Amino acid sequence: MRTRTTTVGILAVLALTLTACSSGGDSHDDTKASTATASSNGLASSASPKQEAVQGPLKLGAGHHWTDTDTDGSHISGTTTAISYSQPATGVDLPDEVSDFDSPVWAVLEVKVCADEDSSSVLVAQAPWALGFPDYTRLQAPGTSGSGVPKPEYPTGDGALVKAGTCLRGKITFSVAEGTRPDQVIYAPADRDPVEWAVPKA
Repeated sequence: MRTRTTTVGILAVLALTLTACSSGGDSHDDTKASTATASSNGLASSASPKQEAVQGPLKLGAGHHWTDTDTDGSHISGTTTAISYSQPATGVDLPDEVSDFDSPVWAVLEVKVCADEDSSSVLVAQAPWALGFPDYTRLQAPGTSGSGVPKPEYPTGDGALVKAGTCLRGKITFSVAEGTRPDQVIYAPADRDPVEWAVPKA
């Protein structure tokens, strides 16, 4: 069964719950990452994010570490990593009709999020992820899931919780217009400075 979910609804939820912020960039593959936080009794939002500017786009595979304080006063920290980007992607078996483009080219972004050992649980979803293009346009993660999408899928819909000291890795399937290629992967939680990774030329 093919499913296309919209990210509009979860964007509103994530705007209240996202607390993944940066405190610098970490450049190693086993890094830890996050999209949003959740307290033990439900969703929580950021109280006082600590953030430092990232100097230019990171390389794919480099982690972006962040730390924050949850609304209940608990410590929250982790790392967000864009692992790889492939275009055209193998393993995609979707009809062109599910794309917004007439002649789509399928692409797959693999990402990973982890919560630090001393962090509260982290809520992750596709919504903050996007592709950036040389003409300064963006293509938001479409939330495509189901059969025909490469596995493991990164969470869609309401997302998934990641416990302290654990990670969640998955793939996000995009369709891009024929003849175009992004130059950046962008992670942009609501009300936070975006973090960018450079996409190598084909």
